[in-house]
Amino acid sequence: MGKSSKDTNSNPSTSSARVINILLVVGALIFTAGIVWYTLSGPAQPAQRAALPKPNVVTLDPASFTGRVREAYEAAKEVPEVLAQLNCYCGCMSGFGHKNNLDCFHDDHGVECTMCQSIAIDARNMYKNGFEIERIRQVIKDRYGKYASLTP
Repeated sequence: MGKSSKDTNSNPSTSSARVINILLVVGALIFTAGIVWYTLSGPAQPAQRAALPKPNVVTLDPASFTGRVREAYEAAKEVPEVLAQLNCYCGCMSGFGHKNNLDCFHDDHGVECTMCQSIAIDARNMYKNGFEIERIRQVIKDRYGKYASLTP
């Protein structure tokens, strides 16, 4: 007497194996589709920042300096539009008539003032890392604002 087709289909091990195989195939398809989608979607585009006006200020040549002073003058040369938007908290805005941090680098004031240097370097790094000018301004104010008054 032969086995009926009903008997072979009701075998639990055959049924479990079939379900496992189907799940593996579906999982592999989903995984492959995810890889294809990720590859085709490309890198995420960084948010576009509003263009800042380029100031008409000439800074001293960074090659004239070394170390941290050179780095600060390089920052002023690289992102003058950022430094022109920032207050300086060393007291130069009231004592020397500076209007912003960029003014510290059109003469030799930035050579001796470590706060001016730090503000310029920090601001450049934040800008290069995608920070908006409002956020940079707030971080600089929080970090350095406690040291000097801006009132003349």
